[in-house]
Amino acid sequence: MDKKAFTIAEILITIGIIGIIAAMTIPRVIKNYQKKVTVERLKKAYSVISNALEMSQHENGDMKYWGVTNIGNVSDGYAVSITNFLNTYILPYLKIKYNCGLKCESQKNVKRYLLNGQENSWYNTFFYTVYLDDGSILSFMMDNNGTTLMGLYIYYDINGDQKPNTRGIDIFTFSFWGQDNHAIRFAGWNKTRDQMKSASSRQGCNVNAGSYSGDYCGALIMYDGWKISKDYPWK
Repeated sequence: MDKKAFTIAEILITIGIIGIIAAMTIPRVIKNYQKKVTVERLKKAYSVISNALEMSQHENGDMKYWGVTNIGNVSDGYAVSITNFLNTYILPYLKIKYNCGLKCESQKNVKRYLLNGQENSWYNTFFYTVYLDDGSILSFMMDNNGTTLMGLYIYYDINGDQKPNTRGIDIFTFSFWGQDNHAIRFAGWNKTRDQMKSASSRQGCNVNAGSYSGDYCGALIMYDGWKISKDYPWK
């Protein structure tokens, strides 16, 4: 009786085909897993911020009366006013491991980036930084652009100092504007989807956007039903 078996050539060809298929599919599987983890962490971040502000309002009244528009800028006592604001209305309601404050030394050598690749360090007197118990990091910055329209930006690094430290990938932007919505939302929440991902916007979720590229990425993910869609600029 003849005994049938694979030849060495056939085995090598089969192994080669398996290798090619693996090389094509494994990166996709890894990327999809990373996206799923990112969305789950982002949903948790949204919950952490929302719950903190809900508890604060229970004790301190409606946030529209918190005086966010009175924080001011660096030249008029910013360090004192933003510290007082955060320690009164936000920080007591977060599980903080380490309050790093302004010009955080632990951030001195940690590089962070906008979605367009431009470096955007948190080591300066504009950013007030805290480390949470779960390893994530929150950094707060007041923005008024020299006008009376003032708002607090909150940058949430969902995996702490681990790379890539890039807006829209593991850093997401929340905003709290005192004059209008009196609520914490993802930056760009009131834009259309096209505006959220537009390269023509300084804050668009687009690698070709301007000086604050990536700010609208959290809003885009939420808009799309808490998922990272195919046209998302995932690196």
